[in-house]
Amino acid sequence: MRKIDSNKLAFLISEHTRKELSENRIGCKEILVHQEGECVYRGVFGTKSVGGDKAEPGMLYRAASMTKPVTAVAILQLADKGLLSLDDTVSRFFPKAKTMKVAVTEGGEIRSLLPLQKEITVENLLSHTSGVGCAPLCDMFKSNNDLPFEMAVDGILEKPLSFEPDAMQCYGTTEAFDIAAAIAETVSGQPFDEYLEENLFSPLGMKNTTFRPTAAQWENTVTMHRRTADGESRNEVMPTGCVFENFTVDRRPAGAGLVTTAQDYIKLADMLCRGGKTVGNRQILSEQAVRRMATPHVPANFENWCEKWGLGVRIVVSDGYPHGLGVGCFGWSGAYGTHFWVDRENRVSVVMMKNSRFDGGAGNQSACQLETDVFDSFQ
Repeated sequence: MRKIDSNKLAFLISEHTRKELSENRIGCKEILVHQEGECVYRGVFGTKSVGGDKAEPGMLYRAASMTKPVTAVAILQLADKGLLSLDDTVSRFFPKAKTMKVAVTEGGEIRSLLPLQKEITVENLLSHTSGVGCAPLCDMFKSNNDLPFEMAVDGILEKPLSFEPDAMQCYGTTEAFDIAAAIAETVSGQPFDEYLEENLFSPLGMKNTTFRPTAAQWENTVTMHRRTADGESRNEVMPTGCVFENFTVDRRPAGAGLVTTAQDYIKLADMLCRGGKTVGNRQILSEQAVRRMATPHVPANFENWCEKWGLGVRIVVSDGYPHGLGVGCFGWSGAYGTHFWVDRENRVSVVMMKNSRFDGGAGNQSACQLETDVFDSFQ
């Protein structure tokens, strides 16, 4: 295990973040770095909104796709309990999934619909290999963002797939994870948000992670930042009452709909880093489940990138990764700039929170720089 030089890390992060702020590349940013469950760095920068109050620890951020690892943990937890298997077909829980079709598209139109040769499994839903809710079909169907969750899932199961399950891998915003969450509801007998609260958020002490923010939580949520074409910072107005884009809170997208804090999410990351255990040694997930989450699940013909998809996370699989993370490190990002990873070899967990329309999503520059800064701070 390599130890982090906390003084060097603080210097690197401060220098690079000051540059981001001076160039209006971020509005605010919060970072937590833990090693062996202990905090070795904590920093908060910028203002809660452009021209607003100074940013403070504990503010809420829209997690966007950092919701996906949470949903994956819930499914793995249910598998640990014997209530489902990752190899189960979706039709075991929703019979209409057996008759789903695969679309053949050309020129932005569906030319034909083919019967499934292989049914979708739970693992397919979490590894972006299901064909559900991804390009090119995601732009061809009417949005269900304003429907209640149960109605939205029913509609998703009636849509065609973009490809045969396991034939390829394509990132989807939320619909595959919504089906996974609906399966969780079926086997647990609880609404998904209630299941998460009882079995994940409460045991981990994640008090400000939710699909349905209270009035006080909305008040403490950072304002979305954007950078204009001429390099100025502005506040972005988001749809009222929606955490992610125009998805209503009743829709609660299981791939994108949580708000959270850095303090909350680092507890999830620490749990994964510790092989499924909390700092207090409570078992949330089995070691086997954590390993399966952090194992590449890709078709045999998938391109040999230095990162591959696991279950709700991406995994570094090659020494050619350009920002310092070692083979086996895993985590994910969100569309608005949130980012986390777990380095089990060095017992490091890192969470970065920002909410901006500028430089978000996978591979955002803030995230890549932070990965490099942590790597460069190893003694």
